[in-house]
Amino acid sequence: MTSRTSIGAQPRHSIGSIDAYGEIHSLAGARTSLGNSTGMMPSGTTTTSINNSNSNARNSLMEPTLTIQSGRNSIGHHRMSLLPSVQGSQPSMQPTTPPLPVPQFDSEELTARMQIFTNELNSCIQRIKSRIADGTEQWVQETSELQAMDRSLREELKVAQVQEQAVVKTLKKEKEEASVISKEVQQLTDTHDEVSETKQALMAQVNQLRKEVKAKREAKIAEKKALDEQVLKNRPELATFESVLAVRIVGVKEDHIGFVFTRISEQDWEKEFTVTVDVSHHDFQVSECSPNLPDLDTHLQYLNDTRDFYGFLKRIRKAFIELSKK
Repeated sequence: MTSRTSIGAQPRHSIGSIDAYGEIHSLAGARTSLGNSTGMMPSGTTTTSINNSNSNARNSLMEPTLTIQSGRNSIGHHRMSLLPSVQGSQPSMQPTTPPLPVPQFDSEELTARMQIFTNELNSCIQRIKSRIADGTEQWVQETSELQAMDRSLREELKVAQVQEQAVVKTLKKEKEEASVISKEVQQLTDTHDEVSETKQALMAQVNQLRKEVKAKREAKIAEKKALDEQVLKNRPELATFESVLAVRIVGVKEDHIGFVFTRISEQDWEKEFTVTVDVSHHDFQVSECSPNLPDLDTHLQYLNDTRDFYGFLKRIRKAFIELSKK
């Protein structure tokens, strides 16, 4: 709004104050000099011509009329100065009234000069009107351009405000997302620290278990080695025991021991009689017996009551011999 006022007011100020007023004052000076050169004017013709000129100038532009009025007063002042002084013409002893002087001047020349002045004044007024019209047109054009620019700027401002609101919403949303992500990162960091501590504890336990497993493995290896050495030592004795007692111990499956008896049947010394004992429970059980003994439960009850495995085998062998004789 400030730029519009300054641009719109500038053409009026330059035309009215500098150009128009300069020409008006110059014409007023010319009219004053005209009055001085003539000395006096006819009251009827001159006054009428001046009044007509002043009336036309007043209708066209107010400010030049004021300047012309000032010039007219100047001319009247010069005309009055031409009259003789009453006090200077009176005699010292007896007052007398001398006749008024009759001015001698050329009315046609004065009329021609006044016509020239009037024409110049009208021409000046027309130039001033033209300049004011040109300045007004330029001011209107500049004002229209400024108004169009103002409307464009307002529209751009509205678009910028909408974009600003969208950016503010986006920034707010991104800020909330960043806050959520920061919390998640903090939680993951805490979880990572906990996992790291748990991992270190588990690694310590794993190392401890590895040491224990290694120690047990070494102990098992040592035990197996000792058992292998004992087997090597017991093998000749076992072979003698199996040969003398005519019984062979075999491993059927886990927690099941098989006993194979020979030299029982007189018809066939190599015929095998087998009995398999399940030792997985506190009370022993017979999972297989070939051939089947009718009093097997009695012998098994004896084994569970006495825990005498050697006596049980003797009773089983004796029962197989009696069964083979039938």
